[in-house]
Amino acid sequence: MEQRPRVRIAVSGCLLGEEVRYDGGHRRSSYATDALGGAFELVSECPEVGIGLGVPRPKIRLARSGGVTRLLDSREKDLTPVMDDYARQAATRFAEARVAGIVLKSRSPSCGMGDVKLHAGGAVISEDGTGIFASRLAAALPEAPRISETDLESPARRDHWLTRVFALAEIREVSSGSPDAARLYAFHARWKMVLMAHSERTARRLGRFLAATRDARDALPRYREAFLAGLAEPASVGTHHNVLLHLAGHLRRPLDPAARERLRREIAAFLAREVPLATPVRSLSAWAARLEVPSLGNQAYLAERPKSLAYREGIYPD
Repeated sequence: MEQRPRVRIAVSGCLLGEEVRYDGGHRRSSYATDALGGAFELVSECPEVGIGLGVPRPKIRLARSGGVTRLLDSREKDLTPVMDDYARQAATRFAEARVAGIVLKSRSPSCGMGDVKLHAGGAVISEDGTGIFASRLAAALPEAPRISETDLESPARRDHWLTRVFALAEIREVSSGSPDAARLYAFHARWKMVLMAHSERTARRLGRFLAATRDARDALPRYREAFLAGLAEPASVGTHHNVLLHLAGHLRRPLDPAARERLRREIAAFLAREVPLATPVRSLSAWAARLEVPSLGNQAYLAERPKSLAYREGIYPD
């Protein structure tokens, strides 16, 4: 059987242990190198080296003037145009490589996302700027979810990002070749519960949309855009709890009373932030397989993911 190629993730080179930072060092992230590296094919990227800055090199910074944010070097040279060009080239490379997710270095004037120092008149005026490379990538590749290495340390944010990576990789398969209505309907059935946890409104709207669809060729682009936008909304403990109860309802009749009570307690413990989401999900998946419940057999919400990712293994704060 033909082996499916591994999903590609673009990662800032310094997070992979490459000595490309301004001081000649790195900021290796063990989660990026070991966990993500074990599950995905990693594509290294360092935009500052990419535009020709040396290693080591003087620091660069974001500066705000006249309502415009620019990337300046230590001699006040404006690096924004060359970084704009490089970001466009990188976005093209990532698109051609079918990159399904991006991990960027936090607080970097090129790669940071909402946590970069912004200068004006020789002083720091805020610390919520976004790096030029990061902002250009966001505009050029809106579908590819982005995350910083610091947010990878948050179980909820990491799991949300991973969910979006898995979903994008899978819907790209549905989109490849000639659009097929049956594949699109099957995809929605498989991912509906995941989408319900993030945006119940979107899940129901897309269900009605597909019910009225006759031409998959016309429907797929609109469905894909709405699906990915809905999945970009953060889920909560409460919305996950609702989905768990819904899935457990499919097992109400085949499960014996003792097993049903154990499952109920696990779901309640998740709601109380006593166990991670993985605990009731594993139980639901095991019972669905053991009892051969057709409606749960191919649910993306219950899908097994690479263990290295620790997907859904952390306690969510809300």
